[in-house]
Amino acid sequence: MKLKQIPEDFIVEEVIDLNLNKKSSDYSIWKLTKREWESFKIINALAKALKTKTRFIGFAGNKDRNAVTTQCISIYKIPKEKIEKIKINGAKLEFLGYSVNRINLGDLKGNNFKVVVRDLDKKIKIPNSLKLENYFDEQRFGNKFNTHLVGKAILKRDFKLACGLLNLEVKNNDCIGAIKQQQIRLLRFYISSYQSYLWNKTLSKILKKEKKIHKFDISIDELVFTTSKIRNFRIPIINFDIEKNKVIDNIMNEEEIKREDFIIKEIPELVTESKYRDAFIDVKNIKCYWDDDELNEGRFKVELKFFLPKGSYATMLIKKLSVEYNNFVLNA
Repeated sequence: MKLKQIPEDFIVEEVIDLNLNKKSSDYSIWKLTKREWESFKIINALAKALKTKTRFIGFAGNKDRNAVTTQCISIYKIPKEKIEKIKINGAKLEFLGYSVNRINLGDLKGNNFKVVVRDLDKKIKIPNSLKLENYFDEQRFGNKFNTHLVGKAILKRDFKLACGLLNLEVKNNDCIGAIKQQQIRLLRFYISSYQSYLWNKTLSKILKKEKKIHKFDISIDELVFTTSKIRNFRIPIINFDIEKNKVIDNIMNEEEIKREDFIIKEIPELVTESKYRDAFIDVKNIKCYWDDDELNEGRFKVELKFFLPKGSYATMLIKKLSVEYNNFVLNA
C-alpha cells in the first residue's frame, strides 16, 4: 500500500464558520490553498512577502505538508490590493471578505478529506463507519519527529538542549533569550507536541489491558488499537492542574516530569490550563471508490472520502484500517 504517493493523493479542506462582511474591517479573510507547505513555514513566507509580523496572520489549524490543503487565514490591516499581488510557489490566496474578528487556532470545526490509497493487490470491503482511536499521528511531531523532545527540554529547563535541537544561534550563552526569539505560537506547539506524546502513551497503556488489540509502531512510539467494544472516555492533556491518575502518574514518573514543570516562569506565555481529549471518535459516512491504479501497473487504488473533527488525523484512520484488514497493509 502506498499513501501520499503524490500530494494530490491527500486533499484536505477545512470546515470553519466565518462571519464575513463586504465592508472593510481590521481583518481580511482569505482562502489559502497550498501544496507541500508546512503551516508555520507558509505563514512565515506570507509575513515576509507582506513585510508584516507572523502574529498578524491568523489560522485555525496546522495542515499536512505532503498534501494539497485548503484553509482560511486572517490578515491584519494590510490592503487587499497589496495581498492580491503576492505570489508564492505552491500557494494560492483567494479573497473571501472582511471580518472584525481574527482567526485563531482551534476555530475550525474539522476537515473534509479525500485520500487515495495506492498499490493495493486486491479490492476489499471497507466499512462505512468505525470507531477510531483518537491518537496524535506522526506529523504532530515534525519532519524530524523531535518536536516533543524540544517541548520536554523546555519543560525540564534544559534550554541548551532545546536550542541544540532547534539549531538556534546562541549569543553570550543566553539560551533562554535565543528561545524567546522564536514565535510564541511555535513554542506553544513544541510544548503541545510533548503533551500529545504523553497523551498517546496514556491511551496505549489503557488499551493494552483489552483482549482484542493490534499494535502499530510509529517513528517515536507504539500505538495500540482495539476491536473491543468500548464506550468513549476522555483523557486529560497533561498539565500542571490535572488530577491524580495512576496511569498518567506512572507515565510521568517514567518520563521524569512533574506537574509543576508545566508552570514555565521563564516564559509565562507558554502556561496554559489543561484540556480533555476524546479517546475515540466515531467516523461516519466513509465513502470509498475503487479503480485501477494508473501509477502502479496491475494494482488497485481506493479513494476514501470522510470528515474528521478538529485535532483528529486522517492518517490514523488509514493505520486503523491497516491493522484490521490483512490485505490493507501499510508499507509506505
